[in-house]
Amino acid sequence: MPVDTVEILGGLRLFRGLEPAALERIAVHCVVRRVAAGKQLFRTGDPCAGLWVVLRGRVRIYRASPDGREQVLHVQGPGQPLAEVPLFDGGPCPAHARVEEASELLYLSREAFEGLYRSEPAIADAIIRDLGSRLRHAVRLIEKISLRDVPSRVGLTLLELASGDGGSATRPFTLTRTQAELAESLATSRESVARALRRLVDEGLIEREGPRVRIPDPAALASRCWGM
Repeated sequence: MPVDTVEILGGLRLFRGLEPAALERIAVHCVVRRVAAGKQLFRTGDPCAGLWVVLRGRVRIYRASPDGREQVLHVQGPGQPLAEVPLFDGGPCPAHARVEEASELLYLSREAFEGLYRSEPAIADAIIRDLGSRLRHAVRLIEKISLRDVPSRVGLTLLELASGDGGSATRPFTLTRTQAELAESLATSRESVARALRRLVDEGLIEREGPRVRIPDPAALASRCWGM
């Protein structure tokens, strides 16, 4: 069993905290698939076949309007999962997924996933914790979009990205999302995101050098975003 498969699974929020032995039992059910650029992994409404994790490359998650326009929800890169929500509830895929460049993906079938959480209490506990975390995140996202101005939405997103890996929120990080992708996720326009970033810089709440961002005083940015 490849050691890197266990490490990759352990890095997923879904399986975080599991002992190596539990991760190994999951890893034996995983396969690596090489997928060509432009390949459609799944479409909105498709039944969920299983969990995908990007090992190398990029996968675009998006919705498509009747006239063919695409609304980008996420662009997932190495170490990031796909199709988690329908994996949990058994519902159809809520969005399209298309491989943007030649990629390697780790795949765990839905049948294997269901068998594991039904037979492994530790895995079931990890899934329950992850679902609780997702619910909290959804509540925060609704409030962020519906109750805050655009600079506050952007600021809160930067705070989440800065501390997303458990590190210090004051440590510089690379903003991997484009302004258009941020705009899509925050229900606004790219121009509004650009103006919001400039405003946060002018207010001294963030520092930017290209894609590198630093938040010198996370508490001050949080206070501005929450109107405290």
